[in-house]
Amino acid sequence: MIKIDKPTLNDIEQIKSIIDEFSKKQDILPRSIENIAERIREFVVIRDKNSVVAISSLRLYHPKLAEVRTIAVKEEYQGRGFAKQMIDYELKEAEHLGVEQVFALTFQLEFFKHLGFKHIDKKLLPQKKIWENCVNCPFFPNCKEEAVIINLK
Repeated sequence: MIKIDKPTLNDIEQIKSIIDEFSKKQDILPRSIENIAERIREFVVIRDKNSVVAISSLRLYHPKLAEVRTIAVKEEYQGRGFAKQMIDYELKEAEHLGVEQVFALTFQLEFFKHLGFKHIDKKLLPQKKIWENCVNCPFFPNCKEEAVIINLK
């Protein structure tokens, strides 16, 4: 049975395994076990029985802005709409929290545009994002991702 769910601390190893798989391809930034544990409440997972097969997270930057990030679907589960399901879940959560805008940095610009996100200049992103996350990226300062944003209100 496949379902979208909030993870528990028991899911950290599986989340880390998916992150490691995609960070080797430089699709997402690597994360430590400690970082995942500290931010476990930000994550959403899709499970196939007891196995975590897809992940994403929603990071709040201030009351009006959040980021959808760490979106990854195990290769054998790709093409089933799981990334869209997770992003939809994250957007509903952001809206429930009162967030007005959600952004993402992505290599999949057309996918996000199809979901209603608009392409924006990365210079419009919060400085906290740059110095907390981007500075650790192997592509910094020559970022190859595109910035997108969606208005929820």
